[in-house]
Amino acid sequence: MEVHQSVLQEIERDLASAHALSSTEFDTLINIPPQGIRFNDLREQVILSQSALSRLVTRLEQRGLVQRTSSVNDLRGVEVELTAEGKNLRRKAARTNAAAAKRAFADHLTKAELDTLYDIFSRLEKVAKDS
Repeated sequence: MEVHQSVLQEIERDLASAHALSSTEFDTLINIPPQGIRFNDLREQVILSQSALSRLVTRLEQRGLVQRTSSVNDLRGVEVELTAEGKNLRRKAARTNAAAAKRAFADHLTKAELDTLYDIFSRLEKVAKDS
């Protein structure tokens, strides 16, 4: 838990200073696929309540990073898409995130240790999704 918290704090600092993004905003941007996503599907990808995600998407929309459109398949549904600026920022922020993760893990562990961690966390992720 301490390592997790330390890595998250470092990522949060890097994202804020380099891109004026919180880790929650980054998590939201990174979970929007190139073709866009239904709002309710995005809510399942990020760990936020519907109202919190709605407020967050509004802030991202005001910054010109995302846009909301009516769903073509369900007129009551809303789609969230990245704008060109949002795609560009997501790409840059993903590199910042990867650099922080590399500093936290790859710079201190062997490839075999990293592979073991990957296997462990992949299995834990599967268990969590199946629950």
